[in-house]
Amino acid sequence: MGTERALLVGIEHLATATDSSGLLLEELGRLVSSVDLQVVGSVAVRLREPCSRYLVGAGKAEEIAAAAEHHEADVIVFDDELSPSQQRNWERFTKRTVIDRHQVILDIFRRRATSKEATLQVELAHLQYHLPRLTRAWTHLSRQQGGARGTRGEGEKQLERDRRAVLRRMHRVRQDLAALAERRETLSRRRRDVPVPSAAVVGYTNAGKSSLLRALTGADVLVANKLFATLDPTTRRLALRGGMEVVLTDTVGFVRKLPHDLVNAFHSTLEEAIEADVLIHVLDASDPELLHHYRTTVSVLREIGAAEIPVILAFNKMDRVSDRESLRFVHERLAGTEVADTVEVSSVVDGGTDPLLEALERFLSAGMSPARVRLPADRHDLAALIHRTGSVVAQEYDDTGLTITARLPDRTRAVLAPFLVG
Repeated sequence: MGTERALLVGIEHLATATDSSGLLLEELGRLVSSVDLQVVGSVAVRLREPCSRYLVGAGKAEEIAAAAEHHEADVIVFDDELSPSQQRNWERFTKRTVIDRHQVILDIFRRRATSKEATLQVELAHLQYHLPRLTRAWTHLSRQQGGARGTRGEGEKQLERDRRAVLRRMHRVRQDLAALAERRETLSRRRRDVPVPSAAVVGYTNAGKSSLLRALTGADVLVANKLFATLDPTTRRLALRGGMEVVLTDTVGFVRKLPHDLVNAFHSTLEEAIEADVLIHVLDASDPELLHHYRTTVSVLREIGAAEIPVILAFNKMDRVSDRESLRFVHERLAGTEVADTVEVSSVVDGGTDPLLEALERFLSAGMSPARVRLPADRHDLAALIHRTGSVVAQEYDDTGLTITARLPDRTRAVLAPFLVG
């Protein structure tokens, strides 16, 4: 069986538009290609007000149907989310499969999920999406049966059985996810007990987050030039030049119009970002749409409750940037945003990540205060903790122990409280 042919429909809402339909169609094309559909054509719609039957007006609906016929499309893909009734109306009208961006992203996530948690998270989002659409599969039986008033057709009975089965499965998946979230929280608590600062790597999908994590830590993470390559968070320790350590966590990439049920389903995974001391917001400096990608990421961070966490902006893939003037313009546009630092990095150039390492060290040092610690000779563990989490100024050994002068974060000071002197 050959690859199915897809016609794309991009909708620019005139009342709220921030992106042109051309940009939306370009990204939708990349998403659709990720689920093995061949893009054969597209229709751009400028919409003043949505219509209940087809989302677009009758004239535009005829134009889209004609384009699907002309391009011999098997599937019509809308960039906007369609209601269940709109999806049914389109399939009856065009005699073709009709899907929306939401369904495409769900399918990409389903293909990328590898861990048990990610697989369950995607399944939950999938069930939530398809529950109100179950009627599409069975209404034809009720129509064929006819049925007297007050009786229920076979299609209606089957629909009710399916609904109950889906709701039972959703309940079970939520239970399994809650158990996994509890296990994740236990691990997070253990990490928090050791006062090593944490940083979460966030950003638009395919911005190079995993490549950056691998370049920084040598982590064995999947690096691929495709959308949503990473669904499972990867956590690694990173040693900074001054001896301090930071725990780095990669997170799922964001995208325009990321479905809310996916954000909710992945909430436990995204908590890695909510609990971080600092966010490293990675931007693909070579992408002409990086301003839009920046805004999308900030919007999702706000949605998950991570908007108040300090941010280091990392302009990645600097080795691919040829137009410095355009990048300077972006820097100027972002100059008013509240960020802790801004750096330019590359995962493939020797020394290309040094600016980020230095920015992390600056950020961590800024949150420290001077301390003098007197340790017994056998407390090598606490001496190591000071070196991992603080900036050591001096240390003196004598017959009974060790005195360290250092700048320390509050969490380390709390652990060392019995040993603070002077």
